[in-house]
Amino acid sequence: MEKLLNIDEVAEMLGVTKGAIYAWVYQKKIPHVKITKRLLKFREKDIMDWISQKSVSADASVSGKRNRHYARPSSSLSGDSIDRIVRNAKNEVLNRS
Repeated sequence: MEKLLNIDEVAEMLGVTKGAIYAWVYQKKIPHVKITKRLLKFREKDIMDWISQKSVSADASVSGKRNRHYARPSSSLSGDSIDRIVRNAKNEVLNRS
């Protein structure tokens, strides 16, 4: 019979709190076995497979590049400066046609 882990062992294995494990069980995000209404167990193989599915490999082509979507605007811009930038951008787009 394969080894069943308790919630303390899974929390320690994953480096998270028991509360996080309980939340994931409630949200059905982590594989588990409900022995009774209040007794949870986890198959070691299921947890290892689940961890493997969560693995994300780095993409070398974007490594080190900053995503513009997350860039923060400079806080030194005033409302007038922003309005001027928007007007200039609109004019550039409209004049290209």
